[in-house]
Amino acid sequence: MHLKSKLLLSIGVFFLPAITVFGQFVEAPTIAEPANSLAIKSNIQTTIIFDALILVSALIFIISLFGFVIGLIKLITSGGDEITAETATNMLVLSGWIFGASVLGYLLINMVKYFIY
Repeated sequence: MHLKSKLLLSIGVFFLPAITVFGQFVEAPTIAEPANSLAIKSNIQTTIIFDALILVSALIFIISLFGFVIGLIKLITSGGDEITAETATNMLVLSGWIFGASVLGYLLINMVKYFIY
């Protein structure tokens, strides 16, 4: 490096902290609580409620699928036993109703959520 560039670099490094200290003449804007903070809190609570309802609907859906699979296995392995076959058929029908109710509940929750937001 040339002597002139070294001199400019050393002066710049020396005066850099002073520039940053003196450059703080711009005031940071004050952050006030928004006017609609109650609406924001209510929106968050509503979102939590909807998410919990969707989670319950999903759990009911999964339980109905397990019931359907167990009923199907019982029906296949009944081996001609009428009581076991009837129990398995009833389990399949009940699982089908629960499956439909969980899907309908999920759709209704999302429809209400769509119209609220």
